[in-house]
Amino acid sequence: MENKKIIQYKKPFRPRVATLILCIIIVYVAVVAWNYFSKEHISIYEVNETSIADDSTITGFITREETVVAADKSGYVNFYHADQSKVGKNEVIYTIDSTGAVNELLSEVETGSATTAGDITKLREVIQDYYVNYNPAAFYKVRDFHYSIENSIFEQSRNNLYSDLKKRMSEKDIKGDFVRARAKTSGIISYCIDGYEGTKADDVTADFFEKGSEVGRTLVRSSEKIEAGTPVYKLVTNEEWNIVIPVSDSLYEKIKESSTLKITVKKDNVSFSVDLSLEEHGGYSFAVLSSSRFMERYLSDRFLDIELNLNAASGFKIPNSSILTKELTLVPENLTEVGGNREEKGVIKVVYDEKGGSKEIFTSLKNSSVSDGKYCVDPSVLKPGDVIKDPADDSPHTLRDVLAVDGVYCANTGYCQFKKIEKIYENNEYTIISPDTRGGISNFDHIIVNPDKINEDDFVDE
Repeated sequence: MENKKIIQYKKPFRPRVATLILCIIIVYVAVVAWNYFSKEHISIYEVNETSIADDSTITGFITREETVVAADKSGYVNFYHADQSKVGKNEVIYTIDSTGAVNELLSEVETGSATTAGDITKLREVIQDYYVNYNPAAFYKVRDFHYSIENSIFEQSRNNLYSDLKKRMSEKDIKGDFVRARAKTSGIISYCIDGYEGTKADDVTADFFEKGSEVGRTLVRSSEKIEAGTPVYKLVTNEEWNIVIPVSDSLYEKIKESSTLKITVKKDNVSFSVDLSLEEHGGYSFAVLSSSRFMERYLSDRFLDIELNLNAASGFKIPNSSILTKELTLVPENLTEVGGNREEKGVIKVVYDEKGGSKEIFTSLKNSSVSDGKYCVDPSVLKPGDVIKDPADDSPHTLRDVLAVDGVYCANTGYCQFKKIEKIYENNEYTIISPDTRGGISNFDHIIVNPDKINEDDFVDE
């Protein structure tokens, strides 16, 4: 049998078009990704006019002119004024009867009163206020909310309540052991008693704040049976009230020259101005903030979290990282004139050649800022040693003065352009600058956040 040698045929390499395209795409993506991640990126910030404030929260202790009234005898108490309402001298505040018969008559009188649309609106306001200021970490405020609802309902039915009661008692010939308690003076009534009612601003010490801002409060309700001597209500006889706050050394330095401050109450974001006085008790400094506004609003509070609106300013807000310092050439404004093809403000610069000849060139200053009657000009336009003409008498004037100014790189045109800024206020992250700087930046301008990664006149490639 004849041997046959089998030789395997090698197919020629024929690259597939799809595979080749895929490889090209992978290489392209890899090169683009490498260029992107290895390149220093420029961040852009849009300027906006706003306000900024750095006000830390501080807890204050409230003092008022308050008088606590105790019951003269034991029995069932019933009130005839809503909490935080104004009462006049000799008005009946509450009654006490030993049998509780008055409670039944009051129930009949209150049941006969109709609920109006205005009553429902007030209830909705109470609920909305609680909803807006709800804080899951402050569960104790549920108690206050419950009391506010009860008080609103009671206020709706209190009109002519005592006079209606007297009529009903007369109709049913009820006398019994019945005592009326009248107000000895006019004022604002409150049924929340916390034991600090006799405290004056001078009595406040550091211990008040170390114990925490929660206080125990007693609240006597209508129809409740009480013993003689039990505190039943308090009467605030003056709308002037104080918030006493502890003052650190740094805060003392900030406010020692002030006679008034603006504060914001954290619980409802209400802001108002207060009179300021500084005192020292027990080796500690305190600020007494006095006002005659909103006292009734915080009648149930003893401790109040507030913000002192000390460090606040309005203007253009920019990141601190965008600010750089540059030396600019100073050109007196009286040496400028209007000229050029576009009738712009500028100067006549005198340029000398090697042979001693000279020529005059109009140099525009339209992009330069102005400060204290002098144009702050970039050295690339005019530098110390340059000569300009005085338009008054054509005499030469040599520029010599420079000024180190703060500024930012503006990138509205796609190229970096230095713009002078004037600081109003700054904190650790942002600076508020004046919106009125001549030749400065404007609202909605685009500035460079990281100017150390780019040079002036560079094209901005984000």
